[in-house]
Amino acid sequence: MKINRITYRTYQYTIGFLLLCSLTIGCHTVKIDKTSMQTATKTPIAPGIIGLQKDGILHSEFQAAAIPSYKKNILVNVRSNDFNQNTFNSYLKVSKENLLGLNYVDSLESKPQFITVDVLDRVAIIAELEATYNSQTLAYLKGQKKAAIVTSVSLTLEAQLIEEIKNAEAVFLSNTPYKQYQLSLVNKGKTYKTIDFSKAHIFAYELSFFCWGENSRKQIALAGIIDKKTSCPKSTYRSAEKATEKMNYFKL
Repeated sequence: MKINRITYRTYQYTIGFLLLCSLTIGCHTVKIDKTSMQTATKTPIAPGIIGLQKDGILHSEFQAAAIPSYKKNILVNVRSNDFNQNTFNSYLKVSKENLLGLNYVDSLESKPQFITVDVLDRVAIIAELEATYNSQTLAYLKGQKKAAIVTSVSLTLEAQLIEEIKNAEAVFLSNTPYKQYQLSLVNKGKTYKTIDFSKAHIFAYELSFFCWGENSRKQIALAGIIDKKTSCPKSTYRSAEKATEKMNYFKL
């Protein structure tokens, strides 16, 4: 009977732990502006990178698989927030040595800030992915239905850089010839500063997924980029293979 009790108690603890994880959305997320974002890992990450999300009970990680070239700048939106205890803890997991020297005290009114960068122009992303210089990336996407693209990141930088980003008239995602991603700050129609993501401490990110359908030339092509909890529009599918099967079926 002791063995049965121990087994049952262990079972209860296990179920309790799993329920707790489910309530906190996998134990790997943080709330930012009422949105649950994945907490960042040691893997380098930035908006526009493509890869696979590997989720487990105790460990979650985004594995980058493709770094597309964005030769045309992609418009992004920037939001600023004050840190709270949860977001600050997520930042410390990425920068355990607190390299920026941020000081968070819950009882103090003045708190350090971070920014969230959201990709706005998803149509431009699709156009870039379909360009000839991204042919290998597109081939990967056609064969991998679970591939995702990073469309939002929360990060912190030196306070001066954050202020410069907030004061820009427009901000774009761009990259160097060596595929190093950066933010391009624009005033009066001209880029006056670029900030590499290598200077940022990214502690949270959000993924989006691809939809496939038939284009005007009767070819299977990217038809959209959707958020995780959104369904693909009518006659489009999360898998290029399924889209091909459906199109071939309707042609019979």
